[in-house]
Amino acid sequence: VIPVDRVTPAGEQILKEVSSFLEKRLAEKLPEPPAMQEETPPRLEAKLEPAQTQIKQMVALAASCAQSVGSETIETDENSSQNLISFRKAEIQEISLRVGKPTLEDALLEYVRKSGGEIDLTLCSRELGASYEDVEKALQSLGAKGKIRIEVRR
Repeated sequence: VIPVDRVTPAGEQILKEVSSFLEKRLAEKLPEPPAMQEETPPRLEAKLEPAQTQIKQMVALAASCAQSVGSETIETDENSSQNLISFRKAEIQEISLRVGKPTLEDALLEYVRKSGGEIDLTLCSRELGASYEDVEKALQSLGAKGKIRIEVRR
């Protein structure tokens, strides 16, 4: 059994050896940092001639570019007038949507709102494509639910 929380001379020696070994490995792999250059005082920079200051010019590294989004790659080129699109390992997925027909009660409620609250049952049943009896039952159901108040005019 080796106690973990105790510091021993052998343990200290192992830690020193490991840290010196790792420092050497890092020094081999990492480049040396650039040497610090002395900065020119601001007063002298203003007096330098334009010919003495170096102008860095930006250089284009690519004439075309490619953009990849998921499995879709879009490549563009300045000389071509069209975009090339390639699909790799594309999956085609089917999506089906079912648009439900509004219930007769919902359609009837909307019809009542549009007509200003007064409807002719015969005309309403013809426009909604439902039978006179179905429209009458839907009106009674809406009245029972408290969505409308029914007053009969004769």
